[in-house]
Amino acid sequence: MSKIKFGTDGWRAIIAKDFTVENVARVTEATAAWLKKNFEKPSVVVGHDCRFAGELFAETVAKVLASQGIKVYLAKNFVATALRWASSLPPATTRHPTTGIN
Repeated sequence: MSKIKFGTDGWRAIIAKDFTVENVARVTEATAAWLKKNFEKPSVVVGHDCRFAGELFAETVAKVLASQGIKVYLAKNFVATALRWASSLPPATTRHPTTGIN
């Protein structure tokens, strides 16, 4: 089992060497445990960009989260980073289509 390393910009790894379906599943299992510990009924939006295997990794995340009883909203196509970020905001956050997020 390879060691997964996180830096200030998150997980950085070479696809198919350290960034694998198996390791994505490992990170997602840990994330699921954290979500279930900190939220009564967690739900997650999962998206991906258009890089190699992005869809495969997103599907892996969705399957692992769903297997842990977490509601998953999986994007049907690639999405912009800003959309993935905005969808992760708490429900009380106000979203303004023309002015950004407050």
